[in-house]
Amino acid sequence: MEIHIRHAKSEDAATVSQLALRAKSCWGYSAEWLALWRQDLTISSEYLSAHRSLVAVQGEDVVGVCVLESRGESASLEHVWVAPEQQRRGVGRNLVERALDMAACAGLARVEVQSDPGAEAFYVRLGARRVGATPAPMPGAPERTLPLLQCVLGPRRLAAAE
Repeated sequence: MEIHIRHAKSEDAATVSQLALRAKSCWGYSAEWLALWRQDLTISSEYLSAHRSLVAVQGEDVVGVCVLESRGESASLEHVWVAPEQQRRGVGRNLVERALDMAACAGLARVEVQSDPGAEAFYVRLGARRVGATPAPMPGAPERTLPLLQCVLGPRRLAAAE
């Protein structure tokens, strides 16, 4: 069945929140860490409405989400989540590329993403480069960090989006 991407609706909030938790759970994190992240993985209808939010849909089911938060001349990718059964099938790539195209069309110069360590290679394959790291200590992992990545947007992406 084909997957299509559409703008998220406020009524998608509960579904994408559940999706975020399921997707994060498949990375092998402990139940303790997942419980600590539950609030951060909850995506409200107000949040979806306030930002450029996309969902990937297969039939009637939402199987992916990606949010582009504008911040002046740049933006950040937030809440990029794909249902575990749809991972490695191009859903995440399509969502992120659509978000990057939206950013380029909006005249933004760059998009940043604070990545889960396990997802860094995914973003690098999409053209991002590592520009730093953010401390993200967790119980039992006081030195844990999150990669900070950046995609520089330019005329080539804008031309592709038009």
